[in-house]
Amino acid sequence: MNEGFESALSGDDFDQLLQRLVEEAQQHPPQSPQRQRALQKLVSEILQSNRLRHPQRDSWLLNLYEDLYNEALQKTLLEICQNIDYYNSEHQVMAWVNFLLKNRFIDVVNDYKKQGITYIPKSEKEQITCFLFLDDLEQCIPLEDQRSDDELLRHFLEDDPENLLKNERLRNNSEVTFQDLALAKFVEDRTWTEIAANLGISVQTLCSFFNRRLQKLMPYFKKYL
Repeated sequence: MNEGFESALSGDDFDQLLQRLVEEAQQHPPQSPQRQRALQKLVSEILQSNRLRHPQRDSWLLNLYEDLYNEALQKTLLEICQNIDYYNSEHQVMAWVNFLLKNRFIDVVNDYKKQGITYIPKSEKEQITCFLFLDDLEQCIPLEDQRSDDELLRHFLEDDPENLLKNERLRNNSEVTFQDLALAKFVEDRTWTEIAANLGISVQTLCSFFNRRLQKLMPYFKKYL
């Protein structure tokens, strides 16, 4: 969705758009490419809608709140994708999303109070969470030569012609850059669980950082790929 797209739609039109995306996802089998594309579009619209609520925002320090909120948001998006068939059309999609977000934020806070943010999801869940965004990379690489895709991406990640990948650093671990994570994932073919475990952070925190930076860097990927 382009910058300012929501403002071009009335509230009712935007609600109908989300409803159509939900119905489109429900029409296709789980794990099918058609459902994944519909879910990716749905998640993208949700994230850019400016309609996401921020529960308990005034109760936490800003930096800590951002980490807690982003983890809760990742859990919410995962739950939406996994339970899309159970969505009750009597409620607006964003009402459902914000209801889940409020509950997942409470869960994250409770986990944090008990043991810190240490939960690591199962591998199949982490792929849904992260690859809803990482699938956007497919749009950057020419499809006519599939054999060169990996090589093109590897050279771009290693060269980083404008040094933008090196400048995006993980909070509380500034030695880790977006470039490091991308190389580990796409060149070394390591799982997010392995990468997160080596860094001593949760997969949710890792994915939250990577997803946010990837959205920011997409024009850079498209420029060179």
